[in-house]
Amino acid sequence: MQAVLYFSDKQVREKLFAFVDAAEGLMLVAGVRHGAAMTRPPQAREPFAALEDVFGHVLSQVIVADEGTTEGMWRDPLGDLGDRLYPADKKQAYAAATGYVLLEGGKPRAVVRKHASPAEDLWFLQEALSRLSPGIPAPDPAKRPGHRRPEPAPRAPPRYGPASDGGAPEESADTWRRSSARSGSTRARDNEAPGSGARQGSGRARAWQADEATPPRGSRAVAAEPEAKDPWTVLGIERGTPKDEARKAFRTLIAQYHPDKVAHLAPEFHVLAERRTRDILDAWEALERDEA
Repeated sequence: MQAVLYFSDKQVREKLFAFVDAAEGLMLVAGVRHGAAMTRPPQAREPFAALEDVFGHVLSQVIVADEGTTEGMWRDPLGDLGDRLYPADKKQAYAAATGYVLLEGGKPRAVVRKHASPAEDLWFLQEALSRLSPGIPAPDPAKRPGHRRPEPAPRAPPRYGPASDGGAPEESADTWRRSSARSGSTRARDNEAPGSGARQGSGRARAWQADEATPPRGSRAVAAEPEAKDPWTVLGIERGTPKDEARKAFRTLIAQYHPDKVAHLAPEFHVLAERRTRDILDAWEALERDEA
């Protein structure tokens, strides 16, 4: 069974709690971003689709989708669930709100943090589920994300000097310099082709220098990213404010830009309110990441 809830739903928190309270077996709860450009529904994306296909007979899922719209920016159903599941452990509550929380009979059993890709998430989720249900096998240890084969030792660069004992003589430094000098003389003669004159030779030299002056691909300067706004300043609170007080300040501030509060204003104020709401949300997420 898969259920999808959306931040834009005013009853998303109550519906999420109802699903958790009614769960009898294993249940996974997780949040996803679901922008307007995403064509596939949340339940069809990974790792949720693979979990349903392989372990749907023993695992139900509740996916909470954040559409990134102003209708749901002031809601935090997953944060509320994390606080409810771990009232005495703020770090574990944050982990549950930002990762995959596994429940059994409505009670939290494990939290799996999100990794770099859905494939990695799937491996760690299967590992955690295998400890909770005999019907789910453990994943292949050889395919554990981050497992790499030993790399071959790097080859030593060639040495220029006298021949080593028992081996073929290596190129000496004098021989290398003479070879380089001959190559340079050959390039100079090529630039002085018959009938070309000094002008043609100098033009080729300039072209060669221009090519050499061009930095190789990947080494060009990259424009510096704009400095991130200080989240404490955006939220209007002092640095180091306790998490509970910071959360209250965040919710109070973001409620001021609720669409109902600016509905009577001109359209340009709606755009400003949405932009301000996004800044406040980004600032809160930055604080949560720093404390994770």
